[in-house]
Amino acid sequence: MRRTAILSLAFVASLLCARGAEAQGILWSLPEDGSWVRFEGTLQQTEIRPEAAEGNLVIQWLRHVTVKSVGKENAEFNGETVPCRWIEIKVVTGKESEKGLDAGPVGTRIVKALIPESRISGKTLYGDNIPVAFIPVVKGYRKLGEQPVQPIESNVLNIYPLLSPLMYYRKLEAGEGEEDPMVKIPGVTAAAKFTGQMTVESPTTRTENTGEFWASENVPFGLAKWKVKEVRSGKDRAQSREDFKPMSEVTVEMSAQASGKDAQSEIEAPAQ
Repeated sequence: MRRTAILSLAFVASLLCARGAEAQGILWSLPEDGSWVRFEGTLQQTEIRPEAAEGNLVIQWLRHVTVKSVGKENAEFNGETVPCRWIEIKVVTGKESEKGLDAGPVGTRIVKALIPESRISGKTLYGDNIPVAFIPVVKGYRKLGEQPVQPIESNVLNIYPLLSPLMYYRKLEAGEGEEDPMVKIPGVTAAAKFTGQMTVESPTTRTENTGEFWASENVPFGLAKWKVKEVRSGKDRAQSREDFKPMSEVTVEMSAQASGKDAQSEIEAPAQ
């Protein structure tokens, strides 16, 4: 176990730059084309109601996230023709049923984007000083629930918040490698733990996001598990910052459950 932990930490260290590392949401590295990984876990939403006799309102959902590499293509990016990869991310949120996870008409999101391979690197900043929070997209498509496939109009892919609650953490703290029985991928006996925290504030709202995640070279795209807690607070514009009061809390826990090398895309470009 100790040797595996050291190897996993060495893998992550290879992705770090001098100023530290940033996971690009759930994309740390590029595996062989055709690779896929499926994460399973829970999403818990809490509405904080200090004055309600019934207390806080808590709702829990099941969530599956599948990340795939579904093709290679050379495409023009920043005036050059560069190797790109089609990455497809599917997020299904719903309740357990006799037939499995029931997402209903709106609980499924699929994004398919052609991304320059050089942009999936695990670094804090690209060479042009663009934060890794914004992954450039040459072209792409999305499908929300039962709606038809639509082109991605933006030239960037934001993993947060629709695809993953993992944010762009400016600073990461490294922990020890550890075993986790919840991760079911063969060969993954330990992974390197990282923790990041990010606060986004406006005159009336504050979002405090804390992420814990475990990186492993034996999992496609580099992540074995993650846990995120996000607290949202509010106040009146005229009040001071000390008057922020928590309004809601979201906790998401996901771990890798299966992987393979036979990935197939679930959406195609809409007809012109």
